Amino acid sequence: MTLNKAKGRMFKSVGWTWNPIAGCTHDCKYCWAKSLTERWGRSFEPNIREHFFKDKMPNDGSWVFVGSMGDTFCAGVPDEWINKLFNFIKRDKSNNVFLLQTKNPARFHEEEITYDLEDIKEKVVLGTTLETTYDTSIFSKAPPPYERAYSLINKKRDGFKTFLSLEPLARFELNMMENWITKIEPEAIEIGLVNYSKTPRPPPEPRIKALIRWLDEKEIEYILKDNLIHLNGGSKVK
Repeated sequence: MTLNKAKGRMFKSVGWTWNPIAGCTHDCKYCWAKSLTERWGRSFEPNIREHFFKDKMPNDGSWVFVGSMGDTFCAGVPDEWINKLFNFIKRDKSNNVFLLQTKNPARFHEEEITYDLEDIKEKVVLGTTLETTYDTSIFSKAPPPYERAYSLINKKRDGFKTFLSLEPLARFELNMMENWITKIEPEAIEIGLVNYSKTPRPPPEPRIKALIRWLDEKEIEYILKDNLIHLNGGSKVK
């Protein structure tokens, strides 16, 4: 079986990681998966692992994080690979839910993809990363955060469950971040700082504390990664 048990301070509902499509073209300077893959002497260009589609899901009610070693919806992944993933999810009889996390959620709206997504709406959670409310082009080729936010807002309006990763958290405008989170209505949020590079620079700690206070006030579920757990003990989950 090519599923891996989730490790570290990952949101409690995520039980497994699964990478039938790996690699990415976003070239984020902080990407641990890219760094690890290249240390192994392998290319980080998108690739499909056909044998993964023979896996049987654990049927334990947990979330399966799809694509922890890449971005399944980056521009370098062909539509037919994504359709193969969707067909697998559609046929899956387990009670697992599949977390589809991407920095390119605009692709959820493409005609070739959006209709297939509707068929598996109850089996998926759609997620994106918002490291900042500002420009990310100095450390990533991914679409800008405001595009990611509004793509996910629109899928929430379509009735999909959503998820947010604020990692690695960089400088951000508090009111705008709060506004995006309010409209996205995520099932949960993970928050962490950069671990594997010096980019991006973390925001001031008082700004992070202000965001955490707001999340507490709004009773939004979140978990803090190891480099932030000193702020309040690490999590607020139901």
